[in-house]
Amino acid sequence: MDSTRDRNGGRTGRREEDTEVGGMMKKIMFLLVLMLLPLVSQAGDYESTLLVQTGQLRESDLIVRTLSDLESNKICLAFYVRTIGTSPVMNCYDAISGFYSKIRQVGHFKEGKLVVRKLKDTVNDVSCLVAYVSVEGTSPAIDCYKSSKPTKDTILREEHLSEGDLDVYRVVDPDSTKTCLIAFVSASGTSPSLACYTTKAGGKGGMVQKSFLREGDLIVRKIADGTNSKECLISYVSTQGTSPFIYCSDQFVRHGASAPASHSPRTSAPASDPKAGYKPYTRGR
Repeated sequence: MDSTRDRNGGRTGRREEDTEVGGMMKKIMFLLVLMLLPLVSQAGDYESTLLVQTGQLRESDLIVRTLSDLESNKICLAFYVRTIGTSPVMNCYDAISGFYSKIRQVGHFKEGKLVVRKLKDTVNDVSCLVAYVSVEGTSPAIDCYKSSKPTKDTILREEHLSEGDLDVYRVVDPDSTKTCLIAFVSASGTSPSLACYTTKAGGKGGMVQKSFLREGDLIVRKIADGTNSKECLISYVSTQGTSPFIYCSDQFVRHGASAPASHSPRTSAPASDPKAGYKPYTRGR
């Protein structure tokens, strides 16, 4: 009887041990389920945004990806350059044709390090002017605007102004009646800046520097676009990797005084700043 109880006792002990192990495994499985629940919830939340890529365009070293946000009814274009240290830029607009778009390049030019491309969504009638420089670390500058039905899908390089280490180009998009100033600095890792405004019909005049300021590392140049009666302040710092910033406004005309003659911009140069004299545009520089 004692040996039987010992054997029974042994069997009873093994059953109790198996029960404890089984209970521990259930607890571990329960804890794993609790830990995985937040991950499952996050995956579901992410998919509910319905953000998808619906197209891609590659033009030499420029990549454009079309993204559709089905929740906000937006089409977004993401631009970036295939180079080290670049950053993307993006512009979004309303989808008017069920998220269908067709992006193609309709014009471009390259001069020196500057590359300018005009891309057009022919379905949603949106044009984007894209500018970048062919140096490592550059990022594109863009301006997108509503375009008309195809009339003359080109871009015209009208004028180039060079002041110190700053280059400014004036580009015209006749199809959208837009004029754009593109500025960039002669420095490694730089990116251009772009500002567009409505082209003034029948305007005459050139692009000149009206004044100049340097305080420490900061440089500010005031550039006048006489053709469109615009004045733009362009600021940057004298370091590698700098990029300019452009702010444009209507040309200021004093009350009761006539505007300076567009054919003779030198007459309005500030006499107190000998470095701020106007520099006439010379084509082909």
